Amino acid sequence: MNFPLQIQRKIEKLASSQGISTEQFVLQAVTEKIHALTQKKVEEDTEQNSDTTNVTPLNQAKVYRKEGILVVDAELPENFDFNTFIDELREERIRDQMAL
Repeated sequence: MNFPLQIQRKIEKLASSQGISTEQFVLQAVTEKIHALTQKKVEEDTEQNSDTTNVTPLNQAKVYRKEGILVVDAELPENFDFNTFIDELREERIRDQMAL
């Protein structure tokens, strides 16, 4: 993945401090974000109706490079919205860059 240089340096530093590769760090970050969005959706659904919602846990994702591109092979939650996910990541990146 192509990150701005400052973000890439932060990723490398944080990954190194945790003793993991940058790919593992990015995978963990994406997985945590997916989990947070899934939990938020479950909470919203629970508030809207009294029925309980069954959420299946995320399967272990595979991370590998293909033609120089980081690929994450994982099963996404049923109601996962890529556009919302990308928008939230973009907003986080903007906030991080503004804080620098």
